[in-house]
This record gives sequence, C-alpha cells and structure tokens, in this order.
Amino acid sequence: MEFAGYGFPKAHSTAYAYITYQTAFLKANHPAEYLASVLTIESSNHDRLSRYIAHVREKGIEILPPDVNESDLDFGVVDGAIRFGFAGIKNVGAGAIEVILEARSEKSFESLFDFADRVDARKVNRRVVEALVKCGAFDSLHSGRASVWASIDSALERAASMQRDRAVGQESLFGGLSSEIGVDRPKLVEATDWSERERLSFEKELLGFYVTGHPLGSVAPLLAAFTDTTALTADGKVGREVRAGGLLTGLREVLTKRGKRMGFGTLEDLEGSFELVIFTEPFEQHLALLREAKAEMSESGERGPIPLIVQGTLEEGDPPKILVRDVTRLDVAEEKLSASLRVRVKSPDVTRDRLIALKRLLGAHAGDCGVYLHITIPGESETVLGVGGIRGVSPSVELCHEVDRLFGRPVTERAI
Repeated sequence: MEFAGYGFPKAHSTAYAYITYQTAFLKANHPAEYLASVLTIESSNHDRLSRYIAHVREKGIEILPPDVNESDLDFGVVDGAIRFGFAGIKNVGAGAIEVILEARSEKSFESLFDFADRVDARKVNRRVVEALVKCGAFDSLHSGRASVWASIDSALERAASMQRDRAVGQESLFGGLSSEIGVDRPKLVEATDWSERERLSFEKELLGFYVTGHPLGSVAPLLAAFTDTTALTADGKVGREVRAGGLLTGLREVLTKRGKRMGFGTLEDLEGSFELVIFTEPFEQHLALLREAKAEMSESGERGPIPLIVQGTLEEGDPPKILVRDVTRLDVAEEKLSASLRVRVKSPDVTRDRLIALKRLLGAHAGDCGVYLHITIPGESETVLGVGGIRGVSPSVELCHEVDRLFGRPVTERAI
C-alpha cells in the first residue's frame, strides 16, 4: 500500500506521543531544568547554542557565566538560574574538566594561585587556564579579569615549582601551612581592566555568546524601531520581505561564473544570527560599507562594531537566510528609512512668520520622505495638514534640529 511508505504504526505513534507529552510537561513545569538539558545537548554547536540561550533569556531565566567553583561538566540549575557548564567552553577538554572537578571535590578554590597549585598542570595547561580567565570563570574569586590574566604566568610557574618539590619529597619553609592565617599569599599583578568591548569579545570567542552584556545592548531600542524580524521571530516569514539588524561578524567574497563579485555573510542580532546572501548588484553597491562593518574600525582608529540594518527576502535555513537587497548603517537608518516627518506643534505656536520659515526650511531639504504638520488645541482637537508646495523632504538630523529651533522646543518626529 502507498500509505505504508510513510505511515507510522500505532505502536510508534503512541511512543512518540508519550515522549512528546513528557517533554511538554517538563518544559511547562520545570523550564530551567528542561532548558539546561537542551543547552547541554547543544553545547558543542555554538551557533545553535546562542539561539537557545536567547530563548532562555526570553523566558526570563538568567544565564550565569562559567565558575570554577560552581560549574559542572554540563549546564546546571543554580537557584533558578542556569549555570554555564565547562563542556561549553572552547579549549577546555574532558580531561581538564575531570581534573578540575576532582580537585574541587576536596574544597572550593580560593584564588587563581590556589587553583593552579591543586590541579594537574599536565591536564590543565596554560591554554585551559587562559580560556577560563577570558570567559569569566574566576570572576567570583577576583574582580578584575585583566589582573587575573596578567598573573597567569606567575601562578603557573609557582605551581610548577611546588609540584616539582612535592614530587621529590621536599617541602616549603611553611610546609602545608600556606592556607593558614598569617602566611603571605601571592597577590595578583595589577593591571588596567579590560574594556567592555574586550571583555565581551573574549566571552564570544570562548563561549559562542555574550554573558555579561552585548555590543548591541545600547542600541537595542533603535534596532527594535527599524527592524521587523529577529533570529527568534523568523519562523513563518519565509518568502517575505524583512528588515533585520545586527553586527556583521563574517563576510566572504566570491566570484560568479561570469567573473563578477558577490558575497556571503553572517549577521548577528541580540537573539542569534542570519546567513546573508548578497548578489552582485547590492554587493557592489554596498561593498565599502560591508568591509568597514566587518573590519570593526572607526574613523578614530578605535576598534568597534558598526550595527547594520539589512533588507531582503527571508529564506528557510538554520540559521535563517536573507537574500539581501539593501544595507544601511543603523546610525543613519532613521534618516534613510523614515517614511514620514511629523511636526507636532500647539496652535499658539502657529504664526504666519513661523509657517513661512518652516516652508522655506523644508524646501531647502527636498527628498522622498513625506512631511505632515500636526496642530493641536490642548484638550480639544488635533488637525493634520500637509505643507503646501512640499512633496517630500530628506529627514536629516540637521533639518530636524533647525525645525526644533524654529519652534523653540523639540517638535519633529521621524516615523517608519
């Protein structure tokens, strides 16, 4: 029978239905534990991991960074929050994790030096310690990651010396009293703390996502105003024209069979990422901006992300794919993407001289953005008028400032 080619027997259907019910029950009644398990399963896939972490945060569950005294092999639940597991940290292998957990089972680590003294340096090498410092695993022991980073050499050298002495049966002057009161303990090297940009960059490098902040955090409201799709809301929009925003974290240029350039990229927003496909015409048009955004270099020479808004057709994929039609810097999106400029004034402010001056200002900034004058009589009515002889304007920051100055207060509003 044709049905046999794709149909499930009742036994299979029942089993799958039961598993589905169990999964739904766990997610509904024990969301933190359920999501911690999902993150553990995806811990080796950092692209998918970042999307699930965004989902966790959307549910109001806090994600805690790795911690040498609290993290286990897998993701776990601590007081209702989810603690990042050692297995999700790049450059930290199973052997190193086993040694760390075994050493910690005796008692918690007290400092970077105590950690280095008690773990086997053959398994927990410099690369592992550097990864733990970069992702914040020592934050509960030391407040400044830069000082911990600067102290790695001295900690490892001290630990290696002590372990050699123990191997040949020697003891230090104080024997086993290094943890007693009155015995000087090693101090961290003083160092200027990392900038937020450096700290977040290291977290992304080692964990695949940002823990203590996000480079887009300060512009999140602006992104929300000029986008209609995020990595988590892309489902159901396949085939539609969308507008997404974020940071260009990857860009690859290729040549077509006709010898023309096109590009493939990755756009990361606050919730995940999109794959970008940029065909020849938009690629050539926006190449300088794409390269600048990928280089993350400002005019002052300081490295920093350049948020972008991309428009195009959404296609299905994991991550979702956008066939890019247009690219805009976020900091000029309000000017470029605004569909209308609205001037909101009260009736006493509307005088003949001001209206003449307003028309003159608008005429000097001709463009395609519609302009509307909202005149309100407080507590009574609002009248919306077009400005005679003005078909459209370019809603630049300069124009808005000049109009605001004309009326003596902020009266302009740009809308999509």
